[in-house]
Amino acid sequence: MVGKRIAVKLGGSILNDPIDFKKMAKIAKKEFSSGNEMLLVVSAMKSYTDRLIEMAKLVEAKDSLLDSIAGIGEVLSARLMAAALNSEGVPSIAIDPSSPNWPIFTNDRFGDADPDLPRTCGAVISNIEPLMKKVVPVICGYVGKTPDGRLTTLGRGGSDTTAVTLARCLNMDEVVLVKDSNMMSADPKIVKNVIQLEDLDAQEALMMSLGGAKILHHKALHYLTPTIKMRIVSAEEGTFTRGGTIVHGHIPDLHIEVHRRPLSMITILTNGHKVNTNQLDGVLSISTLGRATIMYLDGDANETTRMLHSMVKKGLAKAVTIKENLAMIRIWGAAIEETPGVIHKIAEPLATIGINILGLQTVHNKIAIFVDWPQREKAAEELKIALG
Repeated sequence: MVGKRIAVKLGGSILNDPIDFKKMAKIAKKEFSSGNEMLLVVSAMKSYTDRLIEMAKLVEAKDSLLDSIAGIGEVLSARLMAAALNSEGVPSIAIDPSSPNWPIFTNDRFGDADPDLPRTCGAVISNIEPLMKKVVPVICGYVGKTPDGRLTTLGRGGSDTTAVTLARCLNMDEVVLVKDSNMMSADPKIVKNVIQLEDLDAQEALMMSLGGAKILHHKALHYLTPTIKMRIVSAEEGTFTRGGTIVHGHIPDLHIEVHRRPLSMITILTNGHKVNTNQLDGVLSISTLGRATIMYLDGDANETTRMLHSMVKKGLAKAVTIKENLAMIRIWGAAIEETPGVIHKIAEPLATIGINILGLQTVHNKIAIFVDWPQREKAAEELKIALG
């Protein structure tokens, strides 16, 4: 029987006590018996890591020593889960940083390390893939090692990153993140009658994560590839391979794109009154700061200006102005979040070659800048060089 190849991450929110490990082991047994080839990634039990970090800080542990203490919860979880699987008749082995089969290698940014993909994938293919033909490996999430053997952690929520990285290295069919609830349209603790999301692209999932959705850590999405499906499923589903929310696509490291047509910038001095854009065509973005509302428009700017001037006639605004023939350059990708001072790195090289930024807008990992239309290609090329 040929099934899927899956990496399953079990979060700390669903691992509260030994009973939960047995429950997850029973689900894993069903998937294993159905012919699915899998590995499990486990987090520490709920609140365990917080207590470990608190104790480590009280004794002033730092850097690798702090990380080695913070990751003890995952070591315990891996051994408990392997034991639970073996008790269900599923051959399993726990793999933690002390194991000769350990696969996750990182840089030395302690507390928020990033996987070293070439080194990690080499170790995964050599150490983990052969095991999967015989057993279900249970691998500690969240933790890693530098090439010289110092212990690291991947940042809070890092077990998601571990699972996605392993799935990427093994080119698996799916990476499954098992949570305490499904991915919903809003936080059910705040909003009533929320609905489950069945499908998201990676950009949408990233926007939700950066916007405060705690069910998925944004860093994990950076390692997703177009060929691997991500499934976010509730533990209550009783399965790893059906239901839940499917996330597809990937986040490019960096993408720079010039909007295909020239735009107009309309500024309206509003005296604090809200501008109704429902009747306006071609509005790509709108922002308000103080008494000014600024719109970037791909459409008939003159007609829009005439419509907005009705606010002036009603005493709701003072004036409307228009600036035409602008270019919009969009910049987005994982590299935006990982680049400190990214706005400076955009503005400084353009200023050096005499290009003035006429407007700038940011939404999480997306930035749009506006320059004069004739300077668009020169600006885009300079940004590609500056951002690497």
